[in-house]
Amino acid sequence: NVLPLTEDSPILVADMKDGTKITGEHNITETQKEIKKVYYKEEPSVNPEVIKKIKEADLIILSMGSLYTSIIPNLLIKEVINSIDKSNAKLMYICNMMTQPGETDNFKVSDHINTINSYLGKKKIEIVIANKGIISKEILKKYETEEQKEQVILDRKNIKNIKLITGNYVTIEDNVIRHKVDQLSLDIYGYLIR
Repeated sequence: NVLPLTEDSPILVADMKDGTKITGEHNITETQKEIKKVYYKEEPSVNPEVIKKIKEADLIILSMGSLYTSIIPNLLIKEVINSIDKSNAKLMYICNMMTQPGETDNFKVSDHINTINSYLGKKKIEIVIANKGIISKEILKKYETEEQKEQVILDRKNIKNIKLITGNYVTIEDNVIRHKVDQLSLDIYGYLIR
């Protein structure tokens, strides 16, 4: 099932580290300034079906994507956080393989975890899936020069009290870095049946 978080049209706002305030998801992404925090202009009402699914979940997975404009907006509603806190499910995060200009410049895996945890309630991330596969120098150079993106470094020493699942998740499709969906699915399922 794919469920919308809300039927409202919430407006995302970001306070940037330089003191400016940017309104609107697209504008936040386009600005490419360093983000201090994000929040909604007005808290939207949450889709009741989302709360129901959180309560029924065996595992809550926060997927890869734009950290501040795609992942964290799902964690800005009190009712969602309360439901996650009350859930019996473990909380898993699948970390991005590449940084995003403005949003996650110089972020390592631990920075992604710490940032998400700062928006969560009592329950924090318990399992992380992170890439340890090699990305070719040629592809990395392309990302650095054309998109100002760098590989997210797996900094194991800074990741404490978290179950870390690593693997070679890199696949290249049309010169674009993607996660190997089959390997990712197997590792998620493998964790669930342990």
